[in-house]
Amino acid sequence: MNKIVFYTLCVCFFLGLGACSSRKSLETKQVADLPPLSCVAVLPVAVPLSGSDTFSKEISESLQQGARSLDSILMEKLGVQPEFKVLSANQLDAILPNPWGGRIRQIQDIGRATGCGAVLETSIGRYRKRVGGELSVETPAAAAFSMALTGVEQGVRIWSTSFDEEQKALFEDIFSFGKAERRAFKWLSVQELLLDGVDSRLAEFPYFQEIEE
Repeated sequence: MNKIVFYTLCVCFFLGLGACSSRKSLETKQVADLPPLSCVAVLPVAVPLSGSDTFSKEISESLQQGARSLDSILMEKLGVQPEFKVLSANQLDAILPNPWGGRIRQIQDIGRATGCGAVLETSIGRYRKRVGGELSVETPAAAAFSMALTGVEQGVRIWSTSFDEEQKALFEDIFSFGKAERRAFKWLSVQELLLDGVDSRLAEFPYFQEIEE
């Protein structure tokens, strides 16, 4: 088992919010007092392992594609911000020489290597493409992911959030008029839905609230 595969297992177990199991959750939680931070290390998006009884080959391939899309979005949103250090899979692999060192040890190793006081982890749990166009669909887009921010010093989770949505027609959810209006009353592609989810979650990120597109 290589280092990245082992780390993916740890991330999916640790997040435990719904993206690795595709359970619906839209909660955002701040679970600890906010320590001062110099920066946040952003890790590559974790994907549930292929070959699992939970995920077919087709779903696993879809999640891999979704992880790449989500990595690109996080790079676009956070990579240009000096308060964030976005790591590639190769960089993470180089930082973790001993994948069996335990979760807190891994977080501390990442903190030492990046000089950051916290680590932001993301896992993807659903990534389904839209079948149809912007005005009419056979199958709407669906996406789900979880995020967790962990302090380096003690390995304590500071903040967590998740996003899970299958886009619905307005008549199916009359209370979503404002969201539908913001989306120009169109059916989003899965990439657009994922981007909208990231924007909504980062808007509640407890640090660096000045982040803008």
